[in-house]
Amino acid sequence: MKKSVKRLTIIFVAAIGLGAYEQFNNPFSFIRQEYTKIANSKKGYQPDYQQDSQTYTTSLVKVSQDKVKNASAAVALDASNNRVLYSQNGDKKIKVASLAKLMTLYLTIQKAEKTNGWNQVVDTSNKGLKKLGDDVELGGFKFKNGHKYTVRDLYKAALVQSSNNAAIALGQWVAGSNVKFIKMMNEQAQAWHLDATFVSSSGLENNDLVNFGYNQVGGKNDANMVSAKSIAIIADHVLSIYPKVIDDAKQVYETVDGQTLFNENSLLPGRPFYDESLHVDGLKTGYTVAAGLCLVATAQQPGKDRVITVVVNDYAEFSDTAKLIKLVNNHDSSLK
Repeated sequence: MKKSVKRLTIIFVAAIGLGAYEQFNNPFSFIRQEYTKIANSKKGYQPDYQQDSQTYTTSLVKVSQDKVKNASAAVALDASNNRVLYSQNGDKKIKVASLAKLMTLYLTIQKAEKTNGWNQVVDTSNKGLKKLGDDVELGGFKFKNGHKYTVRDLYKAALVQSSNNAAIALGQWVAGSNVKFIKMMNEQAQAWHLDATFVSSSGLENNDLVNFGYNQVGGKNDANMVSAKSIAIIADHVLSIYPKVIDDAKQVYETVDGQTLFNENSLLPGRPFYDESLHVDGLKTGYTVAAGLCLVATAQQPGKDRVITVVVNDYAEFSDTAKLIKLVNNHDSSLK
């Protein structure tokens, strides 16, 4: 049996060579190309770990730097000029809850754009993912039997409603497994020289993930530890490779497969903390018991630079974010 397979393989390779010789007059080049394709397909998708061609500088606005007292950490970044304008414990690694999904979304977007993968169907059959979706506290988006969900469907669920199971499923789609994807998250963070250690694609801590079989990296009580400045830079990179994320992140409601996604960002139009003068149009909320309330906001005055703000472990995350946006807008000429 083995000899027959070997013989067939030799005949197949020879046939490829002859065909290539007739068509290209260079069979060895053709065979090499085919071999490379096969080898790469076995490796699976390989992300392009972008190195930072841009430099992030610090140019703090000339005001007292303790205005956001409720937050454990806070940062404001002028995204148009890569300038940190405000930093309160901005370089300290801290639990960031679902703000970590921004790295998951970055790697997902990169693959979707690179492979034309937005409409590819994602495997959501894992029992742990279904159980997570049904959980009262940690769920929110249900993976229904017999339903097929695309990359775009789960991207919206993870971005707008901060769905944990959607984020994990996307990571597995990108890398082939949860563990491999978290490795990708850390490798991209290292390529950008960020203060970040990732153990989950969803932002949940391992003591929450244990009930669903996804506490696969780090210790039983470990969590994603990322500085507020690093979160702002990750958000900036998401905007850089996919500006359309703003169009999705500003949606208060979104419907996917008959399920209504609800955006918790209360700075958006029609929500309790909306202020037209702020021009907030995104980006990502976050919460776990351990990390507290967290928010990345994006805002841009007409004709001015875009600002990205981050507050972490802030029980007044919306009012403090509004205060922070006003603070930098009023004290930096490129924003006001």
